[in-house]
Amino acid sequence: VTMANSNSHDSCIAYIQESDTFVKHENQLQQQPYDVSAWLLYLDSIDDVILSQAKKEDRIRSKNLHWNARDLVGRRMVALLPRSYKLWKNHWEFVLHATKQGIFNESDVLDCFERCLWTLSSYPRVWVEYITFLKDHPGCTTVTNVRRSINRALQSLPVSQHEKVWPVILEWIHSPEKDAADNLPAWRIPLESRVRVVRRYCLFNPLYRNEFAEFLARHERWGEAAIQYQHLLNALSSGAETQRDSYWQAFSELCSQHPLQVEDAGVAWEEIIRAVLSERQAAGGKNSSSSSALLEGMLWTQLADSWIRRGSFDIARSVYEEGLQTVRTVRDFSILYDAYLQFEEGLLEVATSTIEDDDMEMDEAAQQESSDDWDILLEETTRSKLADMELAVARAEHLTSRRPLLLNAVMLRQNPHSIGDWVRRAELYMELELPGQAIAVLEEALQTTDSNRTVNGKPSELVLKLGQLYEKEDVAKAEELFDRICRKLEYKFQKADDLAECWASWVEMSLRREQWDGALSLARQAVAPGAGPKRLNLTKSVRLWDIRLDLEESLGTLQTAKDAYKRVMDIKAATVQQVLNFASFLNDRGYFEESFTAFEKGIELFSFPHAGAKMLWKSYLTSFTNRYEGRKVERTRDIFQRCLEVCPSEESSEFFLMDGSFEESYGLVKRALSVYQAMCRKVPPDEKYLAYRLFIAKTTKYLGVSPTRDIYQEAIDTLKDKEAARICMDFAKMETELQEFERARAIMAYGAQMADPRRLPEYWKSWNEFEISHGNEETFREMLRVKRSVEAAFSTINYNATGLNEKVENLTDEQAMKLIAEQEGVDRQPETKTVEGFVPSSRKRTAGAANLGDVEARVAQLRKVTGEVEKGGESDNGEEINIDDIDAEIEEAAAAGAADAQEDKEQGVETKAIPKAVFGGLQAES
Repeated sequence: VTMANSNSHDSCIAYIQESDTFVKHENQLQQQPYDVSAWLLYLDSIDDVILSQAKKEDRIRSKNLHWNARDLVGRRMVALLPRSYKLWKNHWEFVLHATKQGIFNESDVLDCFERCLWTLSSYPRVWVEYITFLKDHPGCTTVTNVRRSINRALQSLPVSQHEKVWPVILEWIHSPEKDAADNLPAWRIPLESRVRVVRRYCLFNPLYRNEFAEFLARHERWGEAAIQYQHLLNALSSGAETQRDSYWQAFSELCSQHPLQVEDAGVAWEEIIRAVLSERQAAGGKNSSSSSALLEGMLWTQLADSWIRRGSFDIARSVYEEGLQTVRTVRDFSILYDAYLQFEEGLLEVATSTIEDDDMEMDEAAQQESSDDWDILLEETTRSKLADMELAVARAEHLTSRRPLLLNAVMLRQNPHSIGDWVRRAELYMELELPGQAIAVLEEALQTTDSNRTVNGKPSELVLKLGQLYEKEDVAKAEELFDRICRKLEYKFQKADDLAECWASWVEMSLRREQWDGALSLARQAVAPGAGPKRLNLTKSVRLWDIRLDLEESLGTLQTAKDAYKRVMDIKAATVQQVLNFASFLNDRGYFEESFTAFEKGIELFSFPHAGAKMLWKSYLTSFTNRYEGRKVERTRDIFQRCLEVCPSEESSEFFLMDGSFEESYGLVKRALSVYQAMCRKVPPDEKYLAYRLFIAKTTKYLGVSPTRDIYQEAIDTLKDKEAARICMDFAKMETELQEFERARAIMAYGAQMADPRRLPEYWKSWNEFEISHGNEETFREMLRVKRSVEAAFSTINYNATGLNEKVENLTDEQAMKLIAEQEGVDRQPETKTVEGFVPSSRKRTAGAANLGDVEARVAQLRKVTGEVEKGGESDNGEEINIDDIDAEIEEAAAAGAADAQEDKEQGVETKAIPKAVFGGLQAES
């Protein structure tokens, strides 16, 4: 349908006149022709009619007529109000809809938008709709017209509104071309047109250069892509580190893979890389702001790879070598070295494959040509190919052999003050049999390192290693080296020990060359005042004094050796070992008193609590006693007394033993025992038990058993409970041997308050054996009663099963006895009093049980049970026992024991019967 047709125009007017609704709208518009809402209502009524008539039978005829009438009214509307955006938007949306329905064609739409743009060219929405229509309808016009429309849009709109138009333009630019398998129409936009439009957009949005560069790279325009990356990197701010990293990665890969195209585009790739590397080197190997994502080794590798792709292998090799001499980290070195080795191996593989191919071609040619031709061909081809292969093999092997040295150089560039790396480098050269290079390396190390910043070793190691190398090559140079270091002080050491090591190495070198006088002279010069800087003070160097003293003893005179030892002690630079050596030196030569004087000076220098004081005193006392034995007893006693006065208790036991042994050998027994008694009182608590046992043994040896009772009494009062209980066991055993059974029983009863049956079962076993051997039924029962009482007392503090250390619940004595009575199933008699003086709840001995005499008095009460004599007479041994009473008591005990055994059996508790020997002849006959 052509809207310009006059017949169609007349038909539309007639159609409007036939409708009363349309006539009403026309009359209203005649009165208000510039009312936008009236026009919109008119168009809505036409749209309603179109929708209602669309389902009738004369669909096609009415359809065209309705649409044409609608278009006619719209044209009148926008002609009357050409600057109304709302009316124009309604009109072009109608035209686009009619085009989709097939009423209008694409040229009508283009004509509609062109007429709209005459008056609404400053509206970005109009251009967006227009360009969107052009994008979605390929073939509606030419690419040139589309580009011109885009140009007009950008020229008509202000720059601030270009961002609304560019997305649609970019969609058209990046629209896919027509696929051979797809029959749908598509835009066939030339590449140059795409590039020009996108380049224009990059002026508006510089950050789009990344996508533009990727677009150029996809279309193999490498040079222009590199230019875009270069502009992009230059335009980035300092804060966009993440974007900079990704851009650098893409830029470097692009330039290294396509170096010729990038160079033709005018991008100085190599200069850019070298500038970046220079910046990183100036920054000390740290990541610079321009290439934080790229490692230095990766940059060198990419630069070499660009020359490899150009075919310049020698330049690539030089780049690799330069990189290996520049990188500062092991990671960069590993990347670069692996790439370099792979490059050399690749060349070797190519050379080998070339020779094999040539051999195959020559074999084929030899079958066709004469022998003369074969000889000529072999001579011309194989020689050069074999030489190339041998050269490639030599280069690969040389690179492999240099790896330790190259890696060591990287470590030194990373930290030039690493002593261990310098020494390692010299050793590597020595392994390669290059002593000159090793010497040069150590000389360079002395010029480079700073003693204040050295790590991984001492600065003196450089001098010592260099001195060893010079000594093998030229001794005069070694002498010159030590003279420069030790006397002229060319190297400034921070610690005196380093300079002392250099002096010591110089002396040892002289000794190896058998220059005895020179070695002694150097040793004296080393510790002489002014030998080194004042801040180092070599006069107190232990290392140098040890060497000098050894040489004075070996090479000097007796007087010079004495003077040297006295000098080192006067300046307080001596050690304990040097004092001992001096004393031994004098003692071996018969100067005993001077030896003792040396010990006295050493004791003044190293008094307690110094760790060497014990060694000095022990050597002093041993030497003195060995020399004079029993001739100067008072002087010896005075020395022992001085030692014991200043000696701490923790280290006094050995000196007490020495003093006691001396008194036993050359003195009086009484003084010896007093020494052992003093030892018992001074030694620390953990050694008192052994000290008292020794004291008791010595007293028994010299004075007999009786005087030991007071010692046992003192030990029991002094020692801890557990050790006191053991002393009580020994005391009771001694009394038993003397047939003093009552005293032994009293001692065992006294010691029971300190013996917890759970922790010290051997005590109760010993008492049990004693009662079996020397007691009777009543004493045995009393022992059992005491044991229960002690258990009850100790049970006032309950302990856990792991260590018996944590207190859980406290019980009084009454509660504890009641608990035991309930567990044993017996009735507790309130009138029965327990033996006083046993383990109160606080586990402290009471004043009532302070001495054994009180305990003996209480234990003597037991005799009343067994010592009573019946009225009718006495037995043969002075006692007469009522057998009937004993039998009754035994029967009651047996009945109670059976009940307890039955209860224990029910509870899973094992029981043990009382041995028959306890009852002796009183056992009831069964």
